[in-house]
Amino acid sequence: MDNDLDITFAALADPTRRAILARLAISEASVNELAEPFDLSQPAISKHLKVLERAGLIEKGRDAQRRPRRLVAKPIDEAAAWLQGYRNPGTLQLTKPSDNEIQLKRMFAARRERVFAAFTKPGLLKRWFFGKPGGTLVVCDVALKAGDSFRYVWRDPDGSEMGMSGVCLEIRRPERIVATEKWDQPWYPGEATGTITLTEEGGVTTLTQTLRYESRAARDMVLQTMIEHAMAFGYERLAELLASEQEKKK
Repeated sequence: MDNDLDITFAALADPTRRAILARLAISEASVNELAEPFDLSQPAISKHLKVLERAGLIEKGRDAQRRPRRLVAKPIDEAAAWLQGYRNPGTLQLTKPSDNEIQLKRMFAARRERVFAAFTKPGLLKRWFFGKPGGTLVVCDVALKAGDSFRYVWRDPDGSEMGMSGVCLEIRRPERIVATEKWDQPWYPGEATGTITLTEEGGVTTLTQTLRYESRAARDMVLQTMIEHAMAFGYERLAELLASEQEKKK
């Protein structure tokens, strides 16, 4: 992904190539049509087109006579998503990569070993993974290897409780955790599989959490609960915990 972004941004660095993409965003066009607005020869335009083609930003159309070029939106969308994330990296970003999946992404100013520890050490989990403000994580049985079961029980300030159990399918320190999950009080049908991946660059860890449900209907039921807001509160507490732990080391 990082290499693809490098190629995309390198191609976009030239104003002529950006102008070509702006023209192709309206409709496909031939080399002659693309060269017309510029004081450039056809070979010079062709060189720019080759750069854009290598970057995957444009492709040749099917008209063999005109050899038109047309825009490929995916690399631009990926670059825009990257920029959006860095515009406000502390915000939880929610996407729907498939009909039965939810994906959440957030960045933390901490090494990924520390973020991984916050998901696997009960003492740390109880400091941020406690549900509603004023609530507590009264049961925190963590899975530390594939095949282990885990269980969490949250107690709200009014004394009501909510529990979730599952089985760890894969754990790779400090970068990946995959586990099933099923709630005691089912608020969507069936169970889900959650995957957490942690990547680090320059001391900043990006957490990507993918939740896969048994059906689109189950996924949509979860989305109706505004899940991103509840999880955003928890991840904000995690960010504060990581910052406080960092301060203690200074």
